[in-house]
Amino acid sequence: MIHGVDTRVLAVCDGEMLARARAQRHRIAIFAIEGAIPTGSYAPRTIENIAEAAFGVDKGSARVSVETAALSLSFDPRRVAFAAMQRILDRKLATMRLSLLPMTIID
Repeated sequence: MIHGVDTRVLAVCDGEMLARARAQRHRIAIFAIEGAIPTGSYAPRTIENIAEAAFGVDKGSARVSVETAALSLSFDPRRVAFAAMQRILDRKLATMRLSLLPMTIID
């Protein structure tokens, strides 16, 4: 932990993402990725593509850290409820034998 922030959060959030989400009044969701992330350079981008294809998730916002097994993304809470978005993502990531564990939501 660094100043009360989990290192997984730091690994998948950046200032640009936070600023864009705040300007649009969107939220940032940070998840732990449960399961073995496939090895190879394609895996993070595949997970990001799956996340960004989900309804209400902002295109270009998904970030994956393989080292910390974490995913962050921004989403529009007026278009999709957090729980519904997580169900959609879990269903899509199940094809990779992965699931998500919510860590935090940043307003």
